[in-house]
Amino acid sequence: MIFSKIYSIIIIGETMKSIFIYNPKSGNSKIKKNLDIVVGSLKEIYETVDVHESKSAEDIVNVVIEASNKYDRIIFAGGDGTFNNVVSGLASCVKRPPLGYIPVGTCCDIAKNLGIPKKIKKALKIIKGDHIVHHDVGMINDKYFVYVVGIGACTGTSYTTKQKSKKLFGRIAYIKDGIGEFLKTPLSHVKLTCNGNTIEETVPLVLIMNTYSVGGIKFNRKCTLNDGFFDIVLVHNGVGKGRFNIIKFFLAGILGLRKKHSAVTMSAKEIHVEVEESLTWCVDGEEGPKGNVHIKNLHNHIQIITRDGE
Repeated sequence: MIFSKIYSIIIIGETMKSIFIYNPKSGNSKIKKNLDIVVGSLKEIYETVDVHESKSAEDIVNVVIEASNKYDRIIFAGGDGTFNNVVSGLASCVKRPPLGYIPVGTCCDIAKNLGIPKKIKKALKIIKGDHIVHHDVGMINDKYFVYVVGIGACTGTSYTTKQKSKKLFGRIAYIKDGIGEFLKTPLSHVKLTCNGNTIEETVPLVLIMNTYSVGGIKFNRKCTLNDGFFDIVLVHNGVGKGRFNIIKFFLAGILGLRKKHSAVTMSAKEIHVEVEESLTWCVDGEEGPKGNVHIKNLHNHIQIITRDGE
């Protein structure tokens, strides 16, 4: 244990430079209130700890692009949207230093995938361990994503829920708005092509994902985050515009049961999807492109610090 700490300080810390980027609005300003603790902890392992408070999604992307050539580690705090912003900057770079993540958003699905706790001190302990794994990144047209893109039932909730409501009520705000959107579930005509096959169907929900969890619900247990494939779900139309099949699909995933009667499921590295031009895709919980999309997997494209064994 003592030798391990000495090794971390000498090998991992004193020769390494880091930047800490944080979203001041995430998690009810949790990081801003604990900034001294975070920076003090990072200075125990890194010779340099520069700090940047983000001003916008675009600001995060630009700062990460610039940081990729200056720093050995990029540490950041925020929710799934912030994670997407960081990866959107880093994925375009030639040099891509490992990422350290402190999750402080509302759902933090990506943190669940990586086994990173939402308690700041516990997340910092993982960063200090410096156990690095590779992670796939997705591209939807010319944009990057980390864990999910989708259209249909409840996919707009994460970006249409007002920031004020999220700050006041947290996850309850998502649930309230999600129920309202679920009751208005639209049906979309989808033509999906992958693995040399084409599926054409009218569906209430399409998900293309690299995640165990969506919307805080851990239902995709067999996912592998770095196998080069996406998991694809097209929920069948049926009773109540397919709402009953959506419920069955998620319940089956939570309980570890077979899902084939409620949805088409498959895996692919590259997917082309044709939909109506007016349909908006949700990308990692944020508003994405409209209409037809081409999606591909960038295998093992980034590195992330996680707990041992992830």
